[in-house]
Amino acid sequence: MKYALILPTYNEAESIVKTLDNLLKENIPSLEIFVVDDHSPDGTFAIAEEYAKKHENIRVLLHEGERGLSPSVVYGFNKADGDILICMDADGQHRSCDLVKVLAEFEDPSLDMAIGSRHVEGGGFTEKWNFFRSLFSRTASLAAQIILRTQVRDPMSGFFAVRRDRFRKVEKYLDPHGFKIMLEICFLLSLCEPHKIRETPIVFAMREAGKSKLSAKIIKQYLAMLFKCFLRRGKLRKALQDH
Repeated sequence: MKYALILPTYNEAESIVKTLDNLLKENIPSLEIFVVDDHSPDGTFAIAEEYAKKHENIRVLLHEGERGLSPSVVYGFNKADGDILICMDADGQHRSCDLVKVLAEFEDPSLDMAIGSRHVEGGGFTEKWNFFRSLFSRTASLAAQIILRTQVRDPMSGFFAVRRDRFRKVEKYLDPHGFKIMLEICFLLSLCEPHKIRETPIVFAMREAGKSKLSAKIIKQYLAMLFKCFLRRGKLRKALQDH
């Protein structure tokens, strides 16, 4: 299988080189890496572009279209031709060593999507989060499970891989805004029959550089997405099962 990894970036100048170094050290066969930069003012694009000149399997794209992480991921997926499409954070909090475990799940030919999960047995954090971040993560996960009826324990992970054909099936029903493209894809796939989504334990590292992008605006976008998906659930289920 061919793998296409999307690294959406915004102001990751301090971390992008180390992230790419770590990914290349894994020596994953047939892996192409796409750095999709969202017009970072700190020069991330130029740094990544210079790095890519030495590596044939790295492409650096400047995201065109609506700003935001979710639109950047979709943009990257549409530029890639891998059989498995992957998204990871570029700030180093998603560890490159966990990518191997996530991709190994696709040895199961019936699997549609694999999620790197911090909240299943074997997953966790390298260091304890502050109270606010921990509370938000747990509350957001619980809200997704209740409102969208998903069984996923870590819908806020942001680290996932999906088969290209399954992404294509749900793509036109996406309404990607903000940061939670993974949850939206997971939700849409859960409306398809049959579907198979698996959570793989990962360890979430602490940020070594840059700043967290979590804000009141992101929280508001997340809640709006949950309720919008909930209101469209019946219509989406019918459309996807008829598709």
